Amino acid sequence: MTVSLYLFVISLFVLVVYLVLKSVEYSFCVFHGQIPFVPSAGRLRRAVVNEINSHYAYMQTACDIGAGYGGLARCVSRKCGKRVWALESMPMTAAILWVLNLFSFGRVKTVWCDAFEYLKTSDGFDIGIAYLGPGVNWRLREYSEKFRVLITLDVPIDGLHPVRTIDVGRGFTRYGRKKFPHRLFVYEL
Repeated sequence: MTVSLYLFVISLFVLVVYLVLKSVEYSFCVFHGQIPFVPSAGRLRRAVVNEINSHYAYMQTACDIGAGYGGLARCVSRKCGKRVWALESMPMTAAILWVLNLFSFGRVKTVWCDAFEYLKTSDGFDIGIAYLGPGVNWRLREYSEKFRVLITLDVPIDGLHPVRTIDVGRGFTRYGRKKFPHRLFVYEL
């Protein structure tokens, strides 16, 4: 009985530490105008995969900017056959992302970094995927030369004109008080 009690107490402690760290990360995001981690809906992931396979199947590399737990990055890797870099700036989220990506058999590389600092020094990627919000998305314009194609989810990039806007259907993402319907904005650069 004492072993199971110790395991319960340790599990409870780990859960509390996790929740505290996630709250700190969330507060940091809100304070700095970044978007807290929002998992991508299955409908959005399917639309991204369909877009890549329909128009960009010949491309080899992709970069998921603000990957969160990496569901979208792993989906693109698995269903499109791409080598994907999953960039995440929040330490706890990046640690979970790293563990989950262990099962991607080396097709998804986890990078804990400020995505925009990383992009400054990278050679670039064939495809960029970003599920960011209006407070951050505009920064992608500065790094557009790092991609041949850039796909943003729900929020367009101010100052760039997409070659395609794809309405994904039901659903939206809320940033502040504004709702953004599920859409893909595809930019060929």
